[in-house]
Amino acid sequence: MNMQTCPYCKEKIYSNALVCRYCKRDLPDMATAQRESSNWIPALLASALIVTSAAFVAYECLKERRNWVDRE
Repeated sequence: MNMQTCPYCKEKIYSNALVCRYCKRDLPDMATAQRESSNWIPALLASALIVTSAAFVAYECLKERRNWVDRE
């Protein structure tokens, strides 16, 4: 039988347990907890892409503005 660690008391318990037999606490659904913790990676990547794109556009606009001012 597969074993996992209780997130509260750190004892080894069966992976299909709903309550820890040592600390008697209800166990969170591990699949849901793992899914929720991995949701931040795509959000972080999307945020980094947006910030990088905005910085690139701002840089290009400032560079073009400098060229425009120099022509006058």
